[in-house]
Amino acid sequence: MSEPIVVYGFETSNNMKVRVALGYKGLSYSFQTINPGDRAEILRLSGQYLTPVLVHGENVTFDSSAILRYLDVHFESTPKLYGGSVQEQWAIEDWELFGRKVLADPMMAVVHTKISGGVVSDELKSRCQDEFHAAVEHIVLHMEGREWLVGGHWLTASLKRSRT
Repeated sequence: MSEPIVVYGFETSNNMKVRVALGYKGLSYSFQTINPGDRAEILRLSGQYLTPVLVHGENVTFDSSAILRYLDVHFESTPKLYGGSVQEQWAIEDWELFGRKVLADPMMAVVHTKISGGVVSDELKSRCQDEFHAAVEHIVLHMEGREWLVGGHWLTASLKRSRT
């Protein structure tokens, strides 16, 4: 597909994840910054309020994980994001769930408290800091002696295929 790729969003981890994936796959795109306080354009494009939103020709995809899967399906000749086997894909999805739940929950507890007008107490900050530290420690322990969270051999093969 030669249609331009446009990503709508603002600076969040999910928007950055999509932009890193596009760069990793070597795909050209434009990034349209939206005002987080005015999501009318996001709603018009996708029927919902969350970013990122990817527009590629007639296709509109939202949710960073759905966008990454879209990129793997529609740009098959580029390096893969989801591994080279069923086992690697399951492992990647497990890590994705870990990131969305265990790693992000402490941060989102603070964000949601602030957005709703609540007070981020010292107790909440301490609990969230402890939970986040434990999540990061889990990743560090898993990475010991490894270069990748999952696999790694498929990356080399994908890069070789994309250069031939």
